[in-house]
Amino acid sequence: MHVQTQRLETKIGTIQNKRSTDASNELEELLSTATQVFGDYVRRSTDPQTQVVEPSSVEELLAKLDLSFSSQGVGQQGIWQDINTICNTATNTWSEKFLYKLYSSPTPIGVISESLLGLLNNNVHVFRSSPIGAILEATISNKLAEMCNFPKDTASGLTFPGGSYSNMHALMVARNQRFPEIKTQGLWGLAKSGTRPVVFTSAHAHYSIEKSTIAAGIGSENVVSVPTDDSGCMDADALRALVIREIQLGCTPFFVNATAGTTVLSAFDPLDQIAAVCHEFDMWLHLDGSWGGPLALFGNKSLFGYQIPAGKVNSFTVNPHKLLGIPMQCSFLLVRDGLKVMRDALSLGATYLYHSATDVHQDESSEVGSSQYMQQLGGSWDLGDATMGCGRRPDAIKMWISWRYYGTQYFCDRVDRARQLAIDFAHLVVARGSTKAGNWKLFIEPQSISVCFWFIPHSQTLRHRRQQAADDKGDSLQKKEEFAEWWGDVTKSLCNYINSKGAALVDYATVDRFRAVPESPYEFTRYQVPYFFRIPFNNPDVTLDTQNAVLDAIEEASCIIYD
Repeated sequence: MHVQTQRLETKIGTIQNKRSTDASNELEELLSTATQVFGDYVRRSTDPQTQVVEPSSVEELLAKLDLSFSSQGVGQQGIWQDINTICNTATNTWSEKFLYKLYSSPTPIGVISESLLGLLNNNVHVFRSSPIGAILEATISNKLAEMCNFPKDTASGLTFPGGSYSNMHALMVARNQRFPEIKTQGLWGLAKSGTRPVVFTSAHAHYSIEKSTIAAGIGSENVVSVPTDDSGCMDADALRALVIREIQLGCTPFFVNATAGTTVLSAFDPLDQIAAVCHEFDMWLHLDGSWGGPLALFGNKSLFGYQIPAGKVNSFTVNPHKLLGIPMQCSFLLVRDGLKVMRDALSLGATYLYHSATDVHQDESSEVGSSQYMQQLGGSWDLGDATMGCGRRPDAIKMWISWRYYGTQYFCDRVDRARQLAIDFAHLVVARGSTKAGNWKLFIEPQSISVCFWFIPHSQTLRHRRQQAADDKGDSLQKKEEFAEWWGDVTKSLCNYINSKGAALVDYATVDRFRAVPESPYEFTRYQVPYFFRIPFNNPDVTLDTQNAVLDAIEEASCIIYD
């Protein structure tokens, strides 16, 4: 046994020595190859002739990849083969025709910043494990909070792995602040008093709000969906009426989620009116700006004049990885009243990890703290104690490096270009009007940076008119709104055909519309709009040629499928 232990210790020592002497050389060799491989990948990916994705089935992808787990490893030659295979089969977000989801390629400096996080491998839960990460996170959070009209002396924020988690933490903090017994007694504490918490959010809001209520124990049945106007903005009068209804039913409204840039229409909710309702009924107002937040922070006010009213919003989510080109993921939750609110709601004071101040020992993070940050951070640089988790990537470093490298004006120009691209594309759709293949129809004027529209093939219009004449019936609501249900089927078919070829990636979506029921302030008729194309413009490399190529691809797909 002693001999075996000696051999094991010798082997471990050999590995440690090898690691300490060879790590830098190995890294330099790998990075040298990576420079060539990654540079070639971006060069190919940005070529307009390169596919956005190579059409492949799951079976074909499985055949291209070696998914075995080698006991000895494949070494550099084998791993670069694997990496090349991954690059060749991955979705190409560097392409100007990647118009599929609410993000695009990172910037070159963004790739460097993401690599830096891997190099450092820091954890920004306690100050000592990532001092510079904590300082940069506080600095950027405070700056963003200032830009969204939060008070300088209190406001701060934290990063989270995506907007859904930022939104969830806002809800958790609001819940525990309003119902402090939940923190120790759980939902049983509310049950004893017969309290039923209720959340309000726009019918067009991101699903993360409803999912957050599931995680928070509130439940999706206690989420009230507030109707929108025809532009997709929350109806503040309807919100007030629904709050009154819930109070009359014995419920306790406590949280309203407004949206700056809805997922589909990119609509911005009217904050002043919503804030007035929240103030009247003592509700936490959260603004989900995951998608459109950068427009409010960096956008040209003459081009897009959305303002966040000072002092009226409790919390705000913004995702730089969407509009600003920061690598996935980078999301900030900004809190008007600072991290003390979050600590009071979520902290457990785990002394084995977070060394809080005592009569004998001073908090180690406060030894290096600066008084200008202490109030905003709730008295400690140990940021993880203000969250529901523990391990945290220092994602703020990515934002800091891009901001320092490009400067504020780059972000301003980038979001302004996104807005202008949406306006220009909408004009192209309208200008095409009726073509030989069919009719172009804009759903609504772009609210900010997404364009929603249909292409309606003449052949399908004629077929459905004949069918309707034969049936002598139709949906009166759709007739009134000039929408036909079959438009949605056409949209999905065209979109799926284009995406199956891989030269471009586009997407479709739908939303609901509402009509008030006469003489009933709480009731609304709700109907689904037929599926339409939804094109977000968050890639600054998109050009007029790109936009025309996408429209041409839709018409060509229509001719192939329907003629």
